[in-house]
Amino acid sequence: MKMKTFFNFALLFSTLSVFAIDTDTDKFFKTNPDPSIKLPADQLYPRGQLFPFSFYSVGGGTEQKRGDLLPQAQKDADMKQIIEAGVTMIGPQYELNDSVVADARKYKVKAIYTVAPEIDGQKIDLKYLNNLAKENKALDTDKLRKSVMEIVKREAGNPEIAWWSITPDELRYWRKDDMLYLKTCTEAIKEADPMKRPIYLYEPGHRDADALAKTAVFLNICSKGMYTNYFGKKNARVYCRWSIEQEVEAIKLSGVKASIPIVLPEMFQEPAENELPMIETWVRHDMYSALIAGAKGVLVFSASRRPNFPAREQYLKAYLKICRELRGPLKLGHIFLFGERRDDIALSICEGPETVELKIGKDNVKSLPSVDMADIAYDNCRYVFIANSSESPINAVVENLVYGKEVTVQDIFNPKDIFTAPEGNFSITLKPLEVMVLKISLTK
Repeated sequence: MKMKTFFNFALLFSTLSVFAIDTDTDKFFKTNPDPSIKLPADQLYPRGQLFPFSFYSVGGGTEQKRGDLLPQAQKDADMKQIIEAGVTMIGPQYELNDSVVADARKYKVKAIYTVAPEIDGQKIDLKYLNNLAKENKALDTDKLRKSVMEIVKREAGNPEIAWWSITPDELRYWRKDDMLYLKTCTEAIKEADPMKRPIYLYEPGHRDADALAKTAVFLNICSKGMYTNYFGKKNARVYCRWSIEQEVEAIKLSGVKASIPIVLPEMFQEPAENELPMIETWVRHDMYSALIAGAKGVLVFSASRRPNFPAREQYLKAYLKICRELRGPLKLGHIFLFGERRDDIALSICEGPETVELKIGKDNVKSLPSVDMADIAYDNCRYVFIANSSESPINAVVENLVYGKEVTVQDIFNPKDIFTAPEGNFSITLKPLEVMVLKISLTK
């Protein structure tokens, strides 16, 4: 990373955002007490201090056929590798749902338990709901409610369960039976669970805020697939920011205050051989871009071993590296959850694209800022998270620091890269898709 002090104040007029300069040093650096001290250390956010980080299908799948069970030794090795990196949950587990509580207990993590109700011995999937419409039959909500409550009451005493997951995935907000099904399931879960644990439903990646809001009224976890490459956004990775912005807006529209947005990135599609060196860059950009945009947890799809995916281990290492950054000594996840979001630090681009284009649907092309930034105050310091979503290098200036006071700037990912900025701003250089985290403190 290249940094230097910068003194050309004329560049203030080219800022992406304009903020008032605060020269009050105490106000700039002083933070309120960490609000997490009032929360239990062994519970997931927002009920506790733990940063939600999970993978689908931990210890699941085989490289020959999806849905098959791994030998126990391989399952244990896969779980151990992932859990030692600091994940706080496992699941949803699909074929391993029956053992998810026991596995979570064994490894001292939380579980996402999938509620899969039946009516007259038949599990309910989208085909079942389609057939009701074709046959002009009504959904039997009494039998559905009874099935859900039996499942939840049976499992509710397990403290390992952190979230309930609704199946089938991708319920359709425009279909009456789908929404009646979701409403009945969530009401039954809430009634049967004395702990009132959060409820989650997987949503497909193309849904926008208005669509997500239709289901968010029933849920506590708002998320949709953020499969950047799979969804055709390999060269438009600002899609990650847009995705989380849709979730944040959907929660506002739903009016459900006890909801959080979650990033759900991809780990299942094999890149071209010449793209394999890009995996860590892709994963790092996508994850931090989503967290900068407001995501409050991570749910990776998926840890399952699957055919024709030799890049699994490379992807997994990239995600686990970020898990350690969020959950380990750097405490970046804690800062995202409990730091104070502020808007007084600004960023101006000197060289490189100021905007990038994102195509949503057939004809909707959006022009979005190429660089996103989160300005977070924590422990009497500032943490500036920056993600370049363009395919070009960018030279920029971080502005509106305390003028007349010397500050120390440290690159969190390159801790030996540290310097002082005496004049209220400094320049940075970002590689294509680079993520940078800067810790700014008052020089002692």
